[in-house]
Amino acid sequence: MTTKQKLDKWVKEEYRWLDKEIRTNIAKSQMKAYAEDLLHEMIIQLYKMKEEKMEGLLENGKLKWYLLSGAGMQLRSSTSPFWNIHRKHKMYARENGLPGSDKNIFEKIDDTEELSTESYYSCMMEEIENLFWYNKTLLKEYWFQGMHLDQLHEKYNISKQHLTKDLNFAILTIREACKDCNNK
Repeated sequence: MTTKQKLDKWVKEEYRWLDKEIRTNIAKSQMKAYAEDLLHEMIIQLYKMKEEKMEGLLENGKLKWYLLSGAGMQLRSSTSPFWNIHRKHKMYARENGLPGSDKNIFEKIDDTEELSTESYYSCMMEEIENLFWYNKTLLKEYWFQGMHLDQLHEKYNISKQHLTKDLNFAILTIREACKDCNNK
């Protein structure tokens, strides 16, 4: 029996168990929508593996461990093949293509001169009201009520990474809309 045939047999026998493990222990909560894609990506990775390595994992009975630990790493990594194929486009779609929205909101831009003017403040307040209700709510709670990301995360059960991206979007939208307010 060839290595590929052994792998085919192993995948057929273990597929349901692997699917259940990935759904319940690795891709759970907010990531459960990715469970099936993650399992399939890991199986594809197995078939791309060198035969000698595959043969060793099959003989030692460590293929399950390899697949599950690899799935956990693939799910968390922002440089993995799984990220690039299945998750990256969904993250960037949240940014609405706004330049610079991948920057961290905690990296302050030196805009003290702009912020000191009344026209900038008026523009900023107007643009906050024009934001989509979700972004407006987050921004008001973050800026005006002084809530931290931990508090927002706890209140809305949204990951801190997504909260940061959504707050970035709101801040950058306001900056873009008000960048020329001193010239009026």
